[in-house]
Amino acid sequence: MRKISIRDLEPGSKFTKSIYLDKDTVFVGADQPITQQDLDRLVQFGITFVLTDGEKVMADGGDKTASGAGPGYFDTNLPFYQDDENSTRFKYLLEKANTTKVEFNAVFKDCFDLVQKTYKSASEGRYTEIREFREIAERIADHTKANAQIPILLLSHSHSGYFLYTHICYATFFSVMLGNFLEFSRPKLIDLALASLFADIGMVTVPEEVSEKKGALSELDLKTIKRHPVTGYQILTQRLKLKNSLAIVALQHHEAVDGSGYPQRILANQIEELTKVFMIADQFAAMIHPRPYRQAILPYEAMKIMISENVNRFDLKMVRLFLNKLSMFPVGSGVILSDLRMGMVIESNKDKPLRPVIRVTKDAEGKRLKHLEFVDLMKDLNLYIQQAIPFSQIY
Repeated sequence: MRKISIRDLEPGSKFTKSIYLDKDTVFVGADQPITQQDLDRLVQFGITFVLTDGEKVMADGGDKTASGAGPGYFDTNLPFYQDDENSTRFKYLLEKANTTKVEFNAVFKDCFDLVQKTYKSASEGRYTEIREFREIAERIADHTKANAQIPILLLSHSHSGYFLYTHICYATFFSVMLGNFLEFSRPKLIDLALASLFADIGMVTVPEEVSEKKGALSELDLKTIKRHPVTGYQILTQRLKLKNSLAIVALQHHEAVDGSGYPQRILANQIEELTKVFMIADQFAAMIHPRPYRQAILPYEAMKIMISENVNRFDLKMVRLFLNKLSMFPVGSGVILSDLRMGMVIESNKDKPLRPVIRVTKDAEGKRLKHLEFVDLMKDLNLYIQQAIPFSQIY
């Protein structure tokens, strides 16, 4: 990375890649404008230069991201319905989501492009080198660790690429998010990201007529699909030379802690910790996004399935943490309140998964609000969530 003197920076400057204070610490994300407050902090702490591999983005006069007015942003430039300390804090959560969304989109796109290129090459018998994934794994780990708004960004994000490559990217982000909840170190988060990115590489050996089948799978189809963990493990260890502690995630990610999984039907104490994390992320990401044979499942329904029907598949401690951090109606998902107002879950309340904080976006008649209004269901006990709805209905 090259050094840039802070004298060459000005408010509004943006770069195509993240700006670092040192090789490990992100200062400002890719395509994220530097503010005067950012520059003041550098001066305050005696920092005279920053590091980046990016190029400066030239202003085109059309950027709406700073105001949050662009498509897909969280519409925070509205007056408060109730101007108090809690409303200010909740607004800050959404503003942070706005300012980090550009970098999140960039990291997700670069992740998808690399996964697509690598998995396609693998399907043709050509293999990349692990080092190509190191940077994207680091970026995912750093971005997730630095941004508590990741759940909102993940559930509000949409990507139209091929479902397998898209799934791997979402599952990797959710996996690193859970690893962060578990307080993994940065090196461990990077290892988790690497292992997650390669977890489904065995699927490239499954014929498209099976993997994209819209009807019921035959017994032969199921046998073909159930070979992919072993095939993926062989590709990773023999072709890509990925260390066994990471490749094992590909082999084990369809196991279950009660021994009912495949391919080895092993029990909880034989499943690696990184695998247990990825199993939860993989399942949740798979359910909330569409497949050739079904529509996407609402995040609430996915969470309900995970903690009821499939609870014996996962590490109970990790599932509870996942539920506590996201809530039963996961952060970033849409809901209808008991008074028929609509909104988005923006924060969970610990140990109260049915009573999160809601940003109300529409009144009982379905009209868009022209003010910022928040409901904390832990404080407003007369209200409750009546129904989960798709994110597309919130605004």
